[in-house]
Amino acid sequence: MHPITKNGKRKLNIMFADFTYYNRHTLYSRYTPLSIGMIAQYSKQKFGDDINVSLFKSIDKFFDKAKETPPDVVGLSIYFWNKAINQYAVKKLRQMFGKDVIIVVGGPSIDSNLKEQFNFLTDDFPYVDAAITNEGELGFYNLIKKILSDPLEVFNEPIDGLSFLKGDAVVSGKPIGLSLDLSTMGSPYLSGLMDEFMHSDYQPLIQTSRFCPYTCAFCVSGKNRGKLRGYPIEQIEEELKYVSKRYADRPHHTMYLVDENFGILKRDVEIAKLLKKCKEDYGYPQAVFFYNDKRFTGTSREVLEIMKDMTQYGVTLALQTENPEALKAVNRVNVTEKEIDSAIKWAKGLGLDTSTELIFGMPHDTRNNFVSLLDRSINRGFDNVLVHNLLFMDGIEMNRKSYREKYDYKTKFRPNSTHYGTHEGVFFSEYEEIPVSSHSFSYDDFWDIRGLNFMFYTTFNLKFQKWFFQFVRHLGIQLSEFYSNLMKPDRNIKWPSGYINFLDDFKIAVEEELFDTKEEMIKKTKEIYEANDGDVGEPTRINMNYGARLTYLENHWVKEVLLKHLDLLKGESLTVDDKNLASNLIDLANSERIDLNRIEAKQPLKFTVDVINWRKNKFKDPLKNLKMPEKSVKFLVTKNQVSVIEGFQKRFNTYKDKDFYNAAMDFVQPRKYLLHNLSYED
Repeated sequence: MHPITKNGKRKLNIMFADFTYYNRHTLYSRYTPLSIGMIAQYSKQKFGDDINVSLFKSIDKFFDKAKETPPDVVGLSIYFWNKAINQYAVKKLRQMFGKDVIIVVGGPSIDSNLKEQFNFLTDDFPYVDAAITNEGELGFYNLIKKILSDPLEVFNEPIDGLSFLKGDAVVSGKPIGLSLDLSTMGSPYLSGLMDEFMHSDYQPLIQTSRFCPYTCAFCVSGKNRGKLRGYPIEQIEEELKYVSKRYADRPHHTMYLVDENFGILKRDVEIAKLLKKCKEDYGYPQAVFFYNDKRFTGTSREVLEIMKDMTQYGVTLALQTENPEALKAVNRVNVTEKEIDSAIKWAKGLGLDTSTELIFGMPHDTRNNFVSLLDRSINRGFDNVLVHNLLFMDGIEMNRKSYREKYDYKTKFRPNSTHYGTHEGVFFSEYEEIPVSSHSFSYDDFWDIRGLNFMFYTTFNLKFQKWFFQFVRHLGIQLSEFYSNLMKPDRNIKWPSGYINFLDDFKIAVEEELFDTKEEMIKKTKEIYEANDGDVGEPTRINMNYGARLTYLENHWVKEVLLKHLDLLKGESLTVDDKNLASNLIDLANSERIDLNRIEAKQPLKFTVDVINWRKNKFKDPLKNLKMPEKSVKFLVTKNQVSVIEGFQKRFNTYKDKDFYNAAMDFVQPRKYLLHNLSYED
């Protein structure tokens, strides 16, 4: 029996948690708890003095508070990166308080399908009282309203927006969809609810609108139906000012807009102007991450034109796949070839980078058609090509049993990056479930793509030796071919020992990354954790770790290896001039990268081809066609770069070697701040 009575005067004590992990790796993945902040804000507005609310990211602080002041209601936000920690927390809450606490969970991991909800409530979270479906504010409001009006019989009848078990069946109230009037929400930032999280460990999340109109089966947003709505523009303006003032001393922190499609609304142009004004007035944000509208409308272009110096990836056209059968199977319609070419041409004219995201593992994907897509993405002129494995996440259509069986998916488990930790001696670790074979690709195909994934990430995301690889492309070599050879060299040829050691280490890390069961994965991760005094290390962020290793720490063998592979692929057709130019471009890339421990320009390099305009034109024409009188390329540093990098140094100057550079990859944003600006000497 719950302790609250109808006539009781005590405030209802509500604790919200959006748990994150605290270890040395997660400094780049901690964000303000916007989701629970919004639910808490709405609840406070509706129930006022009838409730007390508190917000938590740390599980230690959560249970310290729970022991001090036992909660009446706990609301937990669940994602695929904090599922295990929430399972632990729910079980512990039941052990501590029994039925004297009502536990409700919500978030994108809650499937809209009743059968999946039943499995979720019986198998994954058997100790919770209910799951909120769709928008958390309304579902939670209906729950608290019921508790305050009828505390002894909370779950005797359906509650709109909630699902709970009664016997062997799911009881689900009326679906509320995405229907909340956002003008009634208020702001958790402006009310002060988020103040305690706005410190150096957290990057700020901002939402200006809700809803995604697309129905992609691989995305948690694809199942939601409702209408696109925006928060009041006046509120957004005040929020942006409030946050920018408080992060002005930490310009290396990125601001994240969590709208599904920023630029889909006409008024997003006004919001872009507000963001730019904040940068001018407060020096923050220097960098803003957002997903632009997939359709890339005129509004998206206006937004990007305003924010061209603030975007993390410039223009993002997330293609995912171009296989017609795959697109049909995942309920997706892509932009057309003409629209892609138009967007890239427009971005080039504005000096913006262009990015695409691709997912390997879609239904009907083969190794060959995916490799063709990779090369086609480069040949189209994309500056960044981000390759992801398909993830079977809770809450997506593709995760359902029927879908898996239809396409004969076989999966393995791997640690979810660095999301692991302990509480009171109990270890827990998050995981990802990924397909390693299907009806259309084999296990060997998967491994081939894994190596290419790393090289595309390192080259186009981290900008490792981009000058050289663009030159290679103009010599008639497909980059997928060069990368495949780079990751699987002929071992009969004598290579630098550092190169071979790097490849062997990478292979071991990748092999150790995958497990047949999540239980095996957790057991192994725990063993590593305990053996290393609370550190998992690798495998966690393999692409990041080895990308930093290549980019910053092992330049001593890189030049020799790249030139030898070029010679092997081109043979006698490679001229002396080509060899010399390739060598000079490698030197240019090495000099272009800023020494993060000492921000100073490098010695100029001499060129007789116009490398600066070559890059400005997105490497469109062969470099040998851009002859010029010999000029020296200077390496410059802007005030913004100095400000951002010095802010990063203050935060991470205790880090050593790889850890320091790993952090730089995520915290110095946009990543162009890691590179010197180039100009010719007069």
